[in-house]
Amino acid sequence: MNKTLVPPQDPSSRQWYLVDAENQTLGRLASEVASVLRGKNNPNFAPHLDAGDFVVVINAE
Repeated sequence: MNKTLVPPQDPSSRQWYLVDAENQTLGRLASEVASVLRGKNNPNFAPHLDAGDFVVVINAE
């Protein structure tokens, strides 16, 4: 029987990203930020775990 691999969750391993939204297309920027928030940029992504990073967006009108 196979077991499901559950990656360890370490809250201190989350990173902060600073995104400058000036002169950026809203939809493209939103999809990239959503991907980082969900954790899809991490090698041990699992859709049922909260492994996303923190994002701060500046210059958004």
